[in-house]
Amino acid sequence: MSPAVEGVIGAGSELSYTLLPDGGRLLCATLPGRRVEALHLGADTPGPGSVWPIDTWRSATWEPEAGEALGAGFVESELPVARAHFDSARLVEFARARAERVAPFLADVRRLFGDPAGRQIVLVEKDAETVAHWVALACASLPEAYVPVLTFTTWTREPHRAPQQIIGIGPDAEFDRDEATIAYLYRVHDGTGGPQSPHTEPDAWARLTAERWVSGSPPAPGTGARTDDAFALIPLISGASGARGGGRAGAGLTGADLAGLSGASLGAVFDAFARSVERGETDARTLDELDTLCRGLEGEQARAARPLALALVKHRLDASRTRGALPDLAAFEGLPLGQDAWRELREEYGERADDALRRALRGPLDTWTEPLRLALAVGADNGPGLAEAMDRLADALLRPDRRDCAHAVRVLEDLDHLPFTRRVLRMLIVDFNVRKLDRLRELATSPQGLWLQRNLEEAPLTVRLAASAALWCGPPDHLRGAALFGRLLELLPARRVEDVKTLRLLWRIVWRSKVPDRADVAWVARTCTPRLVVEAGHGRALIQWVRDPDRCDPELVAYARDMRADGQLGAADRASADLLVTAQDLADGRLAVSRATVSRFRELGHKAAPLSRALRQGVDERVGRALAGANPLDVCESHGLQILVAASPELLSAYRAYYLDEPTRDRLLRELPLRHTELAAYFHLWRSRQRHGVTDQWRAVAEELLDQVLAPVTARLDEQHLGRVATVLQRENQGLPEWTAWRDRIKRQNE
Repeated sequence: MSPAVEGVIGAGSELSYTLLPDGGRLLCATLPGRRVEALHLGADTPGPGSVWPIDTWRSATWEPEAGEALGAGFVESELPVARAHFDSARLVEFARARAERVAPFLADVRRLFGDPAGRQIVLVEKDAETVAHWVALACASLPEAYVPVLTFTTWTREPHRAPQQIIGIGPDAEFDRDEATIAYLYRVHDGTGGPQSPHTEPDAWARLTAERWVSGSPPAPGTGARTDDAFALIPLISGASGARGGGRAGAGLTGADLAGLSGASLGAVFDAFARSVERGETDARTLDELDTLCRGLEGEQARAARPLALALVKHRLDASRTRGALPDLAAFEGLPLGQDAWRELREEYGERADDALRRALRGPLDTWTEPLRLALAVGADNGPGLAEAMDRLADALLRPDRRDCAHAVRVLEDLDHLPFTRRVLRMLIVDFNVRKLDRLRELATSPQGLWLQRNLEEAPLTVRLAASAALWCGPPDHLRGAALFGRLLELLPARRVEDVKTLRLLWRIVWRSKVPDRADVAWVARTCTPRLVVEAGHGRALIQWVRDPDRCDPELVAYARDMRADGQLGAADRASADLLVTAQDLADGRLAVSRATVSRFRELGHKAAPLSRALRQGVDERVGRALAGANPLDVCESHGLQILVAASPELLSAYRAYYLDEPTRDRLLRELPLRHTELAAYFHLWRSRQRHGVTDQWRAVAEELLDQVLAPVTARLDEQHLGRVATVLQRENQGLPEWTAWRDRIKRQNE
């Protein structure tokens, strides 16, 4: 090889391809026997067509019996080889054997053209044939326009003198790999395990192309004139998919076509797709393929595809606007649009879609479907057009006697947009009143009621209750009153009324302005807490439960206690509630037996009269327990005796039962001998009285209590203690003669 040629191609090269300063190209081969052949192509000579310069590696012209020259002129008909030496199968096998090195190598190859100062690539391998395979892999991956200008030398002993872009050397070549060399001067890829340049993250094109080779689906390089076009990813992924499927390029793109990509590389792929859509560089077929690709993604791939999905939606929105038509919004369904994308769509298109909807609202209701679909698709949720549409749809639904009601149902069915349907159903109860309640019930029983029934689960509770009541009032149930009220309770979350608003609504649905039947009052009152009944303003309607209860249990007392706060009650009603509560408080000890409480109790009894039998019994039983359990001194002081001497059998029965209870008698037997004043008070209460107003029932009870309770106590007293009791009776003028006569009678009985 002449010194001049060595100066151009580098010393010791087996095969080299070099660009000359005048635009020409020089292909040189070192043949067996160190014979060197050179083929020069001028700047105007056509390129090699589909055969690359590296394809001359080990061609037939290298054999010893070959001719003296590679060929007279580098034209396709006189190429050194009849077909490409490096076919796809060979390169796939080569790439798979070096899978981890393919993407970094291709990334550096691309940088040779993307960066004017791109560093030469030094490939350190054991033999020149391996280097030739790397060069062939680069040629098979690069866009077609770049292959004729990719220069290389498969083997050189002096890499610092080689001008080519890819330089092949052996492990023993004179190449000083100090830190500066491998970090700043060359991109070194060492296949022998020696030091090489620091790893850099491969770009999306390199990652995707490497994945194609390793997966056995060789890429279809781009053909664009510009760098961005030539290294475009859409043709790359489409071509690979088409090659696997055996059909047209781009058929059936799926997430599997992106296997091996993740993180920044995966994001770069979708960003590239999105930029192509934004620049209008994709045809209708490619748009469809990208759309299909987006819909089939999950996880990381779906998140990375959000920019592409947004670009596709914007493209369709913009295209429909230029045509003056609405977009096919089915294109939006299933696209991985994140919250940021929807926010951007709302900002950019929401107002425009809402304006279009407002214009459409001037027309017939049955023409609103597509404008509504567009406004909902781009998230114009808060626009005045959407608000007006919901209001007018709700108004139409509440007029089931008019044709627009059927149109409104048809629009909502065609939209099939559950959140929007929910919002329209909520509009039905805005400013709710009796008239709207009637219209809701009419809607439920109209032909459009079937649609309402299908959507009841999405409707507010008010709508569900009103519609259900309308249906249950009719055949086959024919429910009314408490039966309807109880059935409606099953629709409530806790199956019971827990707030005033719900109680008022149920009352209005079931009874309107009337009151429950007498037979239902107690059940309704027990079903709804007293507090809710009072707060809802229905205490007066249910006070009958207090005035005429079936029994006086703690639930009734609690109800009566809350009833007293109802300002709508009449005087007799309030007195009845107060009377029962006062009796309960006296029995429980919340109120002491005093002159004031007894006077208050008697006053309430007069105001509440006449009392029903059950209420009177309940009150008397409680007062009987209260007077029995009180200190006898308090009973005397409070004029409680006036109640006892004229008391009902129920009061006396409770009073008597308290003292005849064995534990009570035992306690009094222990305590009273030392309590002369209380013992005197008991005798004063129970001594015989013949005056007007004293009932025979009281006389019998008093005599029994003297004999059964007080006599055993006095039997334990000596004369001194008995004298002290007599002194108290004399001082208080409480019947000393009667005490003496009673003591004599007891003494005679005991003798």
